[in-house]
Amino acid sequence: YQLGSLFLLLAPKRLLVLTLLLRTIHNVNAAIFNINSPRHQKQHILAIEQLKQLIPPPRRHELGGEEADDAAYARFLSVADWDPIKAAPKLKKSIEWRKRIRPGMLRPHHCSTLSRQHAWVALMAGSKSKISLEDATNNKNNNNNPRERLPLDPPHYCPPLQSWRTTRHGLPITYFRCWMWKPNEASSEEMECHMAYHMHHLIRRMQRNVSRICIIFDMRGFESWMLPYIHQAINVLRLHYPGRAGAMCFINVPGYFHTMWKIISPWLDDEIQSKTFFAPREVDDVEKVIEYLNKMNLKIGPI
Repeated sequence: YQLGSLFLLLAPKRLLVLTLLLRTIHNVNAAIFNINSPRHQKQHILAIEQLKQLIPPPRRHELGGEEADDAAYARFLSVADWDPIKAAPKLKKSIEWRKRIRPGMLRPHHCSTLSRQHAWVALMAGSKSKISLEDATNNKNNNNNPRERLPLDPPHYCPPLQSWRTTRHGLPITYFRCWMWKPNEASSEEMECHMAYHMHHLIRRMQRNVSRICIIFDMRGFESWMLPYIHQAINVLRLHYPGRAGAMCFINVPGYFHTMWKIISPWLDDEIQSKTFFAPREVDDVEKVIEYLNKMNLKIGPI
């Protein structure tokens, strides 16, 4: 009788625990998938499990602190038609790359040449953040601030009294200033590390329930010799960060860039191309392009 009473006493608690567990599983699936059909969701969950059998998740310390969770596996499947056999070699190569580069362990001093150029700016909001936006209009030959004296950028942690800037959707924003980019001054290895650092930086800046990024490309100063370096940068995004693009917006594009785009666009997969925009000519600075993007319905998360 006493045991029966105890069971009845604990039953509601057990039911509550089970309810919370089922709700957690539902929320995890909702965070990964954006699928209305339960049948498709089950197929995708099965594909993730099959891919994990083909490529077992590595430990966090092997990847420099990154988590090889179900969402990561889902992103690689999403660009491989949810076919584990097709996704496996891509994921395997990316895991090998991550073990070599260890993006989560990178800091600005690991790519100091490119970090001092201030070509890739993590936008911030706050009392001092306006300086970063104003110097976008500075002459690229300005010698008042020699490059060797500039601090490494972006800082790993957000400075006091500032916050990372996002679109209204919550996408973290990086602002690329083409006229300040001198990739030929760095080694290919530093270029790769610099892109990995920025991608991991963007991921750390994501708000809750956001898994995609926004990059504003200000193409003033673009020259054709940059194409091989652009190809290398695209490969880091395409091969190692699938499903991360939320908005890739180009502004101040020179007339001849559209010819160059015919060369660049085949380097992008369909998923990235669908997130690429060319802003109207009148949208010619950071604030205008953020306002332009804020009016759009951008995808922020689930695959």
